This record gives sequence, structure tokens and C-alpha cells, in this order.
Amino acid sequence: MSFDVAYTAHAQQELEDVYLWIKSRAPLSAERWREELISKVESLAEEPQRHRLAPESRRFPVEIRQLLFRKRRGQFRILFTITGKGVVILSVRHHSRRPLEEGDLPF
Repeated sequence: MSFDVAYTAHAQQELEDVYLWIKSRAPLSAERWREELISKVESLAEEPQRHRLAPESRRFPVEIRQLLFRKRRGQFRILFTITGKGVVILSVRHHSRRPLEEGDLPF
């Protein structure tokens, strides 16, 4: 079964903010980073449930799962939920940022 993948406006803005930050320091790296991240997100179309629950999932009324992108200091957490035949990207955040809290998402 293939899932449709969509981003919330919040997640799109986070992705763009990180991209612009990287681009201001290393333009070529920024393009590569964005392409790799989008490719990784698109992989969620197949078996998104294979990714573990995010630690903060218990704080929300829906299951929030996480996909880890890259390693070590440059690692990002792609937080998403599965809704029927869709995957909704909720947040793209650096691993060192605080966990999601109730007011961070629109539900």
C-alpha cells in the first residue's frame, strides 16, 4: 500500500528556515541537504509504520512517529502522523531542539 505524503504549513516553514540557514553558510551543501531530506520524506510513502513512535507521542491525541535524517550533530527528526492513506509531516527539527509540546502543533 502506498501512502500520500503531505507537509503541514508549519513543517514546510521549518524545512525552509533550515535550508536558508545552511544556504547562508554553504550554498552547495544546502541544495544537497534539501534534496536528501525530501527524498527521505518521500520514502515514507512505503511502510511509514516501520518507524518508531516519537518520545513525545504520548502527549498528543494522535500517534506521532519519527524518521531520523542524517547522524550525529547534523541529525534532524522528521515528525509525522499516519492518517488513513496519508502521511502528514508535522515538524522538521534538529535533534537538539526541545521535544514537541502541545502548543507546537495545530491540534
